[in-house]
This record gives sequence, structure tokens and C-alpha cells, in this order.
Amino acid sequence: MTLADFVRKAKVSGYASGGGGQEKKINDGSLGFELIADGYRYLDRYNGFNPFAGVEKIYDEDASLIWIMNYYGEVLPDHSAPNNIYSFLREAMLLITSEKPFRGPAKFEKDKLRYENIQAGTLDRFHGVESIYENTEQVYVLYYHGGKMNKRR
Repeated sequence: MTLADFVRKAKVSGYASGGGGQEKKINDGSLGFELIADGYRYLDRYNGFNPFAGVEKIYDEDASLIWIMNYYGEVLPDHSAPNNIYSFLREAMLLITSEKPFRGPAKFEKDKLRYENIQAGTLDRFHGVESIYENTEQVYVLYYHGGKMNKRR
């Protein structure tokens, strides 16, 4: 399995799908998901609810860190229903592709909500901003960046 395919698989099995009840509380107070499969280990650790911040890491079979992504997001202050926004966000994130496995698709709409993901780069080095709009009002924003890591020698 390629790294891009594994990144997609790990993200879909974690937060996007609710983690199948696998979300864990970590001793540092963070919450997270873990997937070990296909010669890789994925860890997603985050703190907070609104706002929230986290890091995703992927290790290879030698326990070397080979990929990382940092993120920070929030439902904007004027919006009173973060749980609804996060539920819609998970739907968008289920549509992640192996070509750009950073967050969700470029666009996704359902009812009055619209998800947009402006992303640049490749798996090697990337950054992006995802937003959710209710009608025409922005109600959520998340910033992310990351890329491949070189093994220590």
C-alpha cells in the first residue's frame, strides 16, 4: 500500500468516521486515534473542542516518523452549534482522496452547508485552509500544513 493510500485509509478510519469507538484519551489530556496496518502506524492527537489543535503522524515499520500534519481549527464565535458543524465536517472528510489526502475534497455541499478546501502541494510538502459556510456566512475555519519526514541517520 502506498503512503498516500494509507493516509487516506487512516483518516477515514479515525475522526471522519467517528473512529468506530476507538478514540482514546491520552495521559497528556489529548484525545486521539491510532491505526496500525499495512506496515504503517498512524497517530492523530488533538486537544480542545472549539478551538482545537492537533498533529497527525505516520511511522513506518522501523518506527521512523515518515509523515506529519499539524492543524488548528474552530467554529467561528458567532455560530452557536459546533456539534452540527463538526458532524458536517466528518461527512466532508469521508470524501478524502488519495491524490490529496490532507483533509476533505475541494468542495462538498449538503443542505445549507458548503465545505471548501483550498490546498496546495503534494504529500511531500503541503498546506491548506478548509472552511465551512452556512448559506453565505463562514462558520468554520481550519489551517493545516505538513509533509514527509526524512529518516534519522
